[in-house]
Amino acid sequence: MKTKFNTRSMVLLGLLTAIVALFSLTPIGSIPIGPLSITLNVIPVAIAAVALGPIGGLIMGSVFGIFSYLQCFGIGVLSGMGATLVEIDPVLAFIQRFVPRALDGLLVGLIFRGVTSLKSVRSYYIITGIVSAFFGFALFLSGMLLLNYDENGKYKMSETMYSFVTTKSLFVYTCLFISVLCFAIGYKIVSSKNLTQIQVSCAVAGFCTALLNTIFFMTALVMLFGNTDYIKGLMGGKSILLFIVSFVGINALFEMVVATVITCPVGNALFKAKLIDTPAALKTDSKEQQSADAKKNSSGSGSKNRNNKKKKK
Repeated sequence: MKTKFNTRSMVLLGLLTAIVALFSLTPIGSIPIGPLSITLNVIPVAIAAVALGPIGGLIMGSVFGIFSYLQCFGIGVLSGMGATLVEIDPVLAFIQRFVPRALDGLLVGLIFRGVTSLKSVRSYYIITGIVSAFFGFALFLSGMLLLNYDENGKYKMSETMYSFVTTKSLFVYTCLFISVLCFAIGYKIVSSKNLTQIQVSCAVAGFCTALLNTIFFMTALVMLFGNTDYIKGLMGGKSILLFIVSFVGINALFEMVVATVITCPVGNALFKAKLIDTPAALKTDSKEQQSADAKKNSSGSGSKNRNNKKKKK
């Protein structure tokens, strides 16, 4: 299945680029929290990946990466961390800002196509459950870490928390229980609401955009700048995993929720407007559903006409 960039696709790309520029150049799309900021630019990337496939996601992710790099120089909303990284090494700073966002858009486009290609209804319900398990696990870790910040905003693990984390069996079983519980909740909610496959696919794409953006961004940060005094100072002797979770916990969760909630209805609207290039099977199902609805409406109107004739007699 190839993405065709026609006039409508180019207009959509232009519109999404304008939104990324607006979010990057004004305070609308950024909520600063310490050295990091909550960004809404993952939303246009998710919509591009949904509507235009992997190539569209790659293009919009690249646009996001370029604007993110410009913010390091104070063009738009200044990134404190970005400015410091540019002083250390501007080339590595560009790679750290650009590559994760471009790769994010590309992979989300592939994920969306993969989910829409599933033929079994239960299979994409299961995927929703897995996404819910990931979110519940991240929420649990973030909430647990937030309880260990002192009044000055510095992380300090309590003795009780340290005992819990270092008791591997208790910690692992607790994480598994929370993940399974969230999986069951997500599966139940989606199956009971009778959401369409396109709605589920868009929601999964939105969630994965925020999740992968955080994973790729922080991985590149640690790999490229982990040996610098700046990052070592931020880590404060913590392990890499603990540093990442404690550093981006709330930011990542907020981005996941917002991207999921917004991408789902927007993607569904684009699908109804025939702006999304989906697998032929999904298009066929949609046509069959429309014809079935039309038959129901016609049969309903026919029965009403017969009842009206009987009343006249």
